[in-house]
Parts: sequence; structure tokens; C-alpha cells
Amino acid sequence: MRTRLTWFVLAAVVAVATVLVATSAAAAEYKTKHVFIVVMDGVRWMDTFGDPQHTQIPHLYNDLRPQGTLFTHYFDRGITVTRQGHSTTISGTWQCIPNGGPRLTMPTLFEYLRDEKHVPPTKAWSVFGKALYSFLPYSSHPAYGKQFAASHVSGDKDTTWSEKDAEGDKGVTAKVIEVMKQDQPDLVFVNWGWTDHAGHVAKDISEYQAAIRGCDEQMWALWNAIQADPYYKDTTTVFFTNDHGRHTEDFHGHGDHCDQCEHIMLLALGPDIKRDFVSEQEALQIDLAPTAAELLDLQTPLATGRVLTECLTTPLNLNRKEARTDAARRAIELERLSQRDLQQLVADKILAQVQPETVAVDEAGLLLMWGMLKAAGRPEGEKYRQFVQKWIATHGAADPIPPLVGLVALQLPPELRSDLTPRLLATATRWAAEPPTDRTAALPRAALICTIARLPVGKDLRPQALEYARKVVALPAAADLTLLQRARELVYLGSILARSESNVDLEKAFILGAYPVLGAQAEPGMLWEDPLVSATALAALAPVRGAPLFKDVGKVKAPMDLPAMAAITNQEAEALTHDPKAPRRALLRVLKENVKDSLQFSQDLLRYAVDAEGKVGDGSPGAMGAFLAAYQKLDWRYGGSTWPGTAKTPVGKVNMGGGANPKPPAQQ
Repeated sequence: MRTRLTWFVLAAVVAVATVLVATSAAAAEYKTKHVFIVVMDGVRWMDTFGDPQHTQIPHLYNDLRPQGTLFTHYFDRGITVTRQGHSTTISGTWQCIPNGGPRLTMPTLFEYLRDEKHVPPTKAWSVFGKALYSFLPYSSHPAYGKQFAASHVSGDKDTTWSEKDAEGDKGVTAKVIEVMKQDQPDLVFVNWGWTDHAGHVAKDISEYQAAIRGCDEQMWALWNAIQADPYYKDTTTVFFTNDHGRHTEDFHGHGDHCDQCEHIMLLALGPDIKRDFVSEQEALQIDLAPTAAELLDLQTPLATGRVLTECLTTPLNLNRKEARTDAARRAIELERLSQRDLQQLVADKILAQVQPETVAVDEAGLLLMWGMLKAAGRPEGEKYRQFVQKWIATHGAADPIPPLVGLVALQLPPELRSDLTPRLLATATRWAAEPPTDRTAALPRAALICTIARLPVGKDLRPQALEYARKVVALPAAADLTLLQRARELVYLGSILARSESNVDLEKAFILGAYPVLGAQAEPGMLWEDPLVSATALAALAPVRGAPLFKDVGKVKAPMDLPAMAAITNQEAEALTHDPKAPRRALLRVLKENVKDSLQFSQDLLRYAVDAEGKVGDGSPGAMGAFLAAYQKLDWRYGGSTWPGTAKTPVGKVNMGGGANPKPPAQQ
């Protein structure tokens, strides 16, 4: 009886203790209620805390450092440029977006805060000395995005400051203090841009150093403003950091993985931060956002960094990266689905549901076959190639061979189309000699003629192919096309451009055909409302990104410097852009931002278009095939590639503000 009573008492004690522990954990919270992340743009560690004399940062070192935790081994291991650094800092994920390019791909702290705490945009602010090219305040992630955006202002034509002088930094500080009084935000992201700009343009290092001293003054002024404000005093944690460093040997540039491009500062001060403490443990740029979230009792379910518990007086383990909201749960599910082998999943679903002999010879069928041939490059891809060959065998016996069948057949290895190639060449030669009269019917023919003319067997046809294509694109285009029809026409224009010598007429036709499609895109790096339009447009644009036109788009400073743009009249440009002031510049901007800078980000975003059953859009063969033709996965992993298309650049050889491939993991 006594033994039984003893066990009963012990069980009761354990139960009570469990409740008390759970209650204590639930009640545990930090003193921090507000977080400021403040960035001195583009400054090396060796010019701040790495300088034994700390000459340029008297306030940071003498006044602020003793009140907090200094991280001596804090690194940007991603791409050491402005937009990447800020995007990585605020998302807790490595970002490889270029300056002026698309939005970051993973949710920001702003989005997590507004979603989880149900607060208005005025409770989350980003105030930037640099212009919009440097940062955008919400991500392209389909579970988050604009609905959870922060309030944002940047140094450009809409403000009284810019990054181009010391007064700009003062303007940023004044704006932050104004926002503090007006909106009392709980999360503030600040950029002072003069230090980076001065580093790029300084005649000697003293000008760059003066900019650092000026920013040190601004950081000290902001800290004092926080302490003087009853709303923020004793309840605010501030992280002082950089977005990237600069070259070790030449302070003018940055963008590679030399020591001082990666090694940046991090100083944390606040009521829950250890005082007068130095952490020599390695910390990474992706760790800052999860740490800020920990202090604000937020979850960062998609962040890959860790909480920097070494700087906390009493870590509470609040940020477990749990999915506590509908948006977070959707995001986790989307990421899970996107990690599948989407190419194989969609291609196998097509094999299981579609008989190749029943697929029509039209644009949807063309993209379906191109997509299956793209999947045929896999180790197990022979079954996908056989699917395509059956379709070709079904429709290739016609005389003449339909141009769309020819466009597919010419993508096969030479030995698999040896019986078709002579027929296609003869047909293409005959068509090239006939004057085109109807643009819709002639575009597929022009695409076929230009494609076979690029092969060794068709080299003698190249002059006629170019002339035929020029005549076709000169024909009037239909005015009443739907967006999908325009995207499908762009497939042919893209094929012609990608397989022809550089030609002003062809480039002009492509620009005029592409703008209505690109103009309907949500924004650079994102998609269209209709999944089929998205996949079709991206499949059309992908082949031309490496064409001479788009190599030149990134180099010219004015539209008239581009021959194809100069060939477009003001009336033609204005009719498309509805911009009476600078219509050609609007055209050039869309080509650069939506295609050159952002196309592959849009292609990667298609990974969210495949549902749990492996279906794309309405599940039609056309939608599934267009997805296969357009989808291209990008590698966001730590140590992965820089933004797509950037050639690998040796350490120390990057132009100012440029980018280079991060070092492989073995070198990091």
C-alpha cells in the first residue's frame, strides 16, 4: 500500500513539474520587442574592427562595442554585392539575385512578422540610402509576397537623399527617426549607401575612410535616438553590420571571394545581448535573420541560417522554424513539392496519360515534344525520346513534312533523323524560294528554314534563310491575338532569332513581338497569371537569352546605342509602351530586366506550378509539355552558382559591383 502511494505521489509531482515547465516555457520571452538591422554598405572588416587602431569607427568601437557582442568571424559566403547581401541578411537564405534584378526568392523577416503577428506594413520598415536596385521589401515566394510587404523608401528621385554624398547618409538617419516617431515600427532595416559609393569613386583611400567615419557618426546618432525614445529604450536590439566587404588589395571594387569581400562586421547590442563579449565562433550572413526572429518570437520556417545563441544572455529557443500560419504551412508544402524530381515526374505522367499518335501538330504539340526531348537528356531518357519518335513517325510521312514536325525532328541526334534530314532540307529550300504572304502560316516555315540552315547540311541555305525570315517578319502581325497566341508566336520569333546571324530586322521583330508578352508578366523574375502562358513564354524566351541582341542589351546605356532599338520608330514604341516621354527606353528596360537579368529566375519559379499529383495548370498535355520545355532549376545552395549566366571570374578580377562564382565547398 505504501509503495503504491509513493508511486502515486511521484507521478503527481512529475505531472505538476511538467505543467510548471510547460507554463514557464510558454511564458518565457525576451525583453526585446523591436529589432533594427543597420547596414554600413560595402566596407571591409580590415577598415572597421579589423583595424588595430579602429581609426574610422570611434563610436562603434569605443562607445557601442562595450555594450554588446562583437563577432570577429562573421562572413558573407554568398555573392558579395549589394542586392545579394541585403537579401541574404533579411531572409536568412543565400540569395544570388543581381543588382537591379528580380526579387529575392525566399520570404523576408518583414513577411514573417506581418503574417505571424498580423501587423500593418507600418510596423515593418526598410529605409535605404541606395536606390531600388539595391533591395525590394518582399519576396517572389508564392506563399508570401506583396500581401506581407514592408513599408519602404529608397534613395532615388522620390527622396531628398541618395547614396552619392555624405548628406545622403544624414537623410537616411533623419528618415528613420521620423518613421520611429510616426509609425513606431517593430522591425527596421536601414542602409547607409555613401560608404560603398565612395569606395567605388574615390580617388584615394582617404575619401572612402571619410565615408566610413561619417557612417560611424550616423550609427551613433541612431543608437542615441533609440535610447532617447521611451518606446524603444531598453526594449530594442540593434545589429550593426555590412552587406559585403571589398577587395583585399584594391578597395575600389568587390564581388569575389577574397578574404575582405567576405569578412564583414557584426556587432549586436540590446537588452538580451551579452555585454562586452567577443565571439570568435564563425557566424554567417544567413544567421542574422533567424537570430532577429528569435528575439521577436517569430518563426522563420524557410530560413537556412541558425540562431546566434552565443550572443544571447539566456537563449529561449523560441524560433524553432515551425509553420504556425497558413502561409507558412503552404510555403513548407510548396518547398516539399518543389524538391521532387519535377522533370521526371511530369514526363512520366505524360507517358502514362498521352498516346503520342494522338497529339496534334500545333504549338502545344511542338512544345510537348520539345519538352520530352529535353527530358530525354536524362540517364533514363530513352523512353521519352521514343515517345517523340512515335509522334514524328505518325506525322512525318506527310508531303511536305509539316514545319512543326521538322522543328522537332531536327532536335534529334543526326543518326536518328538521317532519313528525314534530306526531305526537310529539300522542303526548306523550296519554301525559301517562295515569297511569303501570310505571317501566321510563314512563321513556322521560317523557323524551320533557319534551323536547318544552321546545320552543316544546310549551310548553303543560310543567305536565303535570312532573307526569307526578314520577309516574314515584315508581314503585318494580327492585331487581335490573345496573350497565349502572342506567346506562341514568340516561340517562332525566338527560334528564328536564336538560329540566325545577328540582323536588325529580326531583332526588331522579336522586340516588338516580345513586349506585349513581357508587359503582361507580373514583374521581372516572376510569372504570368496563366500557368500555360508562363510556360509558353519562358520556352520562347529561353533560346534567345544568349543571342547577340541580349549580350548587347546589358552593355548599352541608351536605346539608340542598340541598332535594333534605333530601327523602332517612336510611334511603334509608344503604341506598345504607352510611354510618350521615353518609349524606347521603356522597351530597353523590359528587355534587360525581364529577360537578360531575370529570365532564369522565372524559369526556376515554375517549380511551384506542379501540384501534388504532378499536374501543371489544367493538366493538359500542352501545359505539361510547355512546363518541360521551359523549366530550368537553379541551384540556391550554399556555395552554389552566382546569378545565372555569369562567367566564373578569378578572385580579385571582378569589376566594381560585379559578381563571381562562389568558391566550391572544399575551398570555403
